[in-house]
Amino acid sequence: MAGAFPPLSQIGAVALGGSVGSVLRFLCGHFCALWFGTTFPYGTLLVNVGGSLWLGFIGTLALSKAGIFDANTRLLLTTGFAGGFTTFSSLAFETMALYERGSVGLAAANLAGNFVLGMAALVLGIYLARLI
Repeated sequence: MAGAFPPLSQIGAVALGGSVGSVLRFLCGHFCALWFGTTFPYGTLLVNVGGSLWLGFIGTLALSKAGIFDANTRLLLTTGFAGGFTTFSSLAFETMALYERGSVGLAAANLAGNFVLGMAALVLGIYLARLI
């Protein structure tokens, strides 16, 4: 029926995946700042590239290997986990912060790194999934 609320099992799968992804994103940002400093948003770059690899891999498996994941597992791993883990809004905010403090080169590097490495990771994830 159009407009019907999704099953609670799907909502729970997205919520669980999202919470795990969000905590992992926080930890990546925390440890990247400790290890590499805060001059450049390495944590956001890491999660955007890693999330692209993850979504390329899991999304391709889900689409090309019928039945490999049930609907709730697919939602947990994609919409939930990847949605909680990746950080496009953080990318946009941090890029603008770099730009506004006069680090135009770093702002451009942040955009280019996230886009180019994210796309490369997505393609790698697709390739790896197709090997299975």
